[in-house]
Amino acid sequence: MKRLDRIVAFARQGPAPYVDVGADHAYVARALGGIAVERLPGRRAGNDVRWVIADGLRPFREVGTAIIAGMGADRIADILANGPRAHRIVVHAPEDPHRLRVHLADLGWRIVAEALAHEGRAFAEIIAAVPGKEPTSGARLRVGPFLITGADPLFEAWRAHGIAVRADLLEHVRTAKPVRAQHLIEELALLRARSG
Repeated sequence: MKRLDRIVAFARQGPAPYVDVGADHAYVARALGGIAVERLPGRRAGNDVRWVIADGLRPFREVGTAIIAGMGADRIADILANGPRAHRIVVHAPEDPHRLRVHLADLGWRIVAEALAHEGRAFAEIIAAVPGKEPTSGARLRVGPFLITGADPLFEAWRAHGIAVRADLLEHVRTAKPVRAQHLIEELALLRARSG
C-alpha cells in the first residue's frame, strides 16, 4: 500500500473533522472529505476541497483527527503543542521518526498503531496516536513499539534497511554524539534480536 493510502486508512479510524496540515496537493483531505491547511495561499491546490490558510492547527477550536505528514519531527511536535488537542493524530516524519515518537510521548500522546510503506529506497513509518501516557520507552519506543512486533508485511525489508542505516550512522556519530551513538547501539541490538 502506498504511503498516502496508508495515511488515509489510519486517519479514517479516527473521528471527523479531519484536518490535513501541510496538505500540499490535498490528496489526503480530499479522500477524507476533510479540511486542507497550508501556510501560504500560493500552495493551495484546487477548489474541490475546503482550504484554510494558517500555521498548523492554531485557528481550529476542535479537531477530530489531525494528519501531519512529510515534515520534520520538531515541526510536527511544534504544531501539536500549539493548537487544540485532536482526538487522534496520524503523523509521519520522513527523516527522524525515532525523534518524533519521543516527542509524542513527551507531549502526552500514546501510539496506538504504526504501518510501513515504501518511500523511494527507504520506508515511511506512519504513526497513529491518541491522547494518553505512552507505556513504551527507550529503544523500543524509538524504533517503533508496533513496528518491532514484525506484524507489518514490510517488516523484514524495513528491519534490514534500519540495521544498515543505523550501523552506517553509528560510525559517523560514535565520538561526536555519544548519546545518539548509545541510542543507535541499543536500537541495533533490538533490530538484530528480531531476526527471523
